[in-house]
Amino acid sequence: MARKLPCIPTGCSACCRETTMPITKAEAARLARRTGMQVSDFAVDINGALTLLNQSSTRACVFLLTDSSDINAEGLCSVYEIRPKGCQTYPYVLDEQDDAILDKGCPHREQFPDPPGDMAFTLLNLEERILQEGSDD
Repeated sequence: MARKLPCIPTGCSACCRETTMPITKAEAARLARRTGMQVSDFAVDINGALTLLNQSSTRACVFLLTDSSDINAEGLCSVYEIRPKGCQTYPYVLDEQDDAILDKGCPHREQFPDPPGDMAFTLLNLEERILQEGSDD
């Protein structure tokens, strides 16, 4: 599947730069367990939702292997096999009407198929889990 994504052969990592990707507590626990990092090393609580951190020097997700802050620079995800669901479903996002769309911020969006019929449900479910966790605190 990954080889069919246009971002892989082009080395695109635009979606991993200046990210505001929310993650579930279960995803945070899995990332901590598999990387040996503390959750506070890669995520911060923003309005009750754990959100991936960006490196200050590269303005990219802490898990993106890159030395550059250029949005067009190549990068490689160091946790690709265990990346959060939001990363897996990108560039599909929800619009204001909760319909799944291709994110306008993705430079390769024209090369992705239209969102699958169940993508809105998948994204809404993920959003609900993240919001629910925030309200449990």
